[in-house]
Amino acid sequence: MNIKLKFISILIIINIISIIFGNLFTISEATNVKQSISTDVNAIDESKYPGIKSRINELKKQYSNWNFKILYTGISWEDAIKYEYTGHGSSPKNLVPISSNYAGNWICSICKDKVYDSGSWKCASEEAIKYMMDPRNSMNTSDIFQFLELSYDQNKGYSKSTVKNMLKGSFLEEEKYADTIMNACKQYNVNPYYIVARIFQEQKKTGTTLTKGQGYNGQYVGYYNVFNIGASGSGSEKVILNGLAKAKSNGWTSLEKSISGGIQIIANQYIAIGQNTMYLQKFDVDNTDGNMYWHQYMQNILAAQNEGTTLKNSLSSMDTLNCDYTFIIPVYENMPGTVSPRPATTSHDTSVSTDLVTVNVTSSLKIRNSPAGSTTVGYLYAGEIVTRIQKATEKVNGAYWDKVLSSSGTEGYVARSTYDGETPYKLYLVPLNSQDTSDGNSGSDAVAGNTSSDNFIKGDANGDGNITTRDAQYIQEYVIGNRQFTESQKKLADVNGDANITTRDAQYIQEYVIGNRKF
Repeated sequence: MNIKLKFISILIIINIISIIFGNLFTISEATNVKQSISTDVNAIDESKYPGIKSRINELKKQYSNWNFKILYTGISWEDAIKYEYTGHGSSPKNLVPISSNYAGNWICSICKDKVYDSGSWKCASEEAIKYMMDPRNSMNTSDIFQFLELSYDQNKGYSKSTVKNMLKGSFLEEEKYADTIMNACKQYNVNPYYIVARIFQEQKKTGTTLTKGQGYNGQYVGYYNVFNIGASGSGSEKVILNGLAKAKSNGWTSLEKSISGGIQIIANQYIAIGQNTMYLQKFDVDNTDGNMYWHQYMQNILAAQNEGTTLKNSLSSMDTLNCDYTFIIPVYENMPGTVSPRPATTSHDTSVSTDLVTVNVTSSLKIRNSPAGSTTVGYLYAGEIVTRIQKATEKVNGAYWDKVLSSSGTEGYVARSTYDGETPYKLYLVPLNSQDTSDGNSGSDAVAGNTSSDNFIKGDANGDGNITTRDAQYIQEYVIGNRQFTESQKKLADVNGDANITTRDAQYIQEYVIGNRKF
């Protein structure tokens, strides 16, 4: 190898190392919180965690054998929602099923009618995330079991007969499957009652293609995947094939092997690292492994609640609800004084409190490890919708450097707009939140400069510093209700000055672009 090639190789290695350490840096920033667990219910500060203690006491009146632990997450409520409300347009962290029961305000106002996964899901709204994450909404006899402690407690005396009764009438009714579940749960330290609920959440009682051993379109015959591990992708065929491929890679050639192997994965990859309830497996707010928010079992926002309900109904049918169960309740800093309301299904609220921005660049924008930092830890791409964690108030090296969270989970700093002296001015992070119209530059407008200055460009609806047919398209989308404008954008889009935004304004822009009109 010649000297030049050696030098290039060294540079590549250095760059890889810097990216790795840069990502470690961003992860540690996001998860640098102190957490603790307490069994002292009486010590709960009602002024900080309103409604938690009273709900626990009400449950204990009904079921005196129930025990409770409090997980003090150390996370602010606003941050928890912010980190969960990500992935718009690519892979949202939370999805709702397409159903009349989860319409209206359940659906994200950013992604709207865009479908995900197998085509049966839509992006969950911020309001839906608040409702499902607020523990107070589930501290009732119907939903409490999503907080059940999932590790195997030698003192609980789990009953094989209970497991058999839970499996009765299902595709796992044979006694050998109850034996498999009991043995694997004891070996890997998992609550067997929870495992039955998880299987039925994934496969229902009838089973699916992944549990029949018949393969799919002649492929993967003789393989089983009871927990749907690795079963993901776009479209049902891809989901099934990926799940069967995972089963083959693990050697799951029987239901017993799939059950035992799946329990081992759930134990090692979730319960052993602190995600010790169904809630914590869906909403990763436990910091035991030094990482939060990204290690979540599934996107279905209803998963934990549904699994808990399945388990509760099974135990209720066997008159075993008042046994010695332990529940772990997470609490957040700055919790709202009132319980987060259930989203309405008959209307669609477009308000969002999280600071979301659209990346307004031609191709990509570097994410730095610090304001004006020399290390690149990732990239934002044109049209990507990302979360702004912190908005800079002072410039560094001629630009405001906002802290952002990309849809892939990378944290870091990006320049909000062009540097001082660069022309034409361009805003790289365009707010989706109509309440936030300031780019921090001496009160200047977030779309295209101050409305009373020379930077104001009538017709520049998308704020890229130019007037093109893209601006006309933005206006047309606004007119039909497929796009929201900030107040500043409305002023820019009203090209003909009639105080209304119509297709006539879009036509004016098109005429301007081809040279048939002047502004």
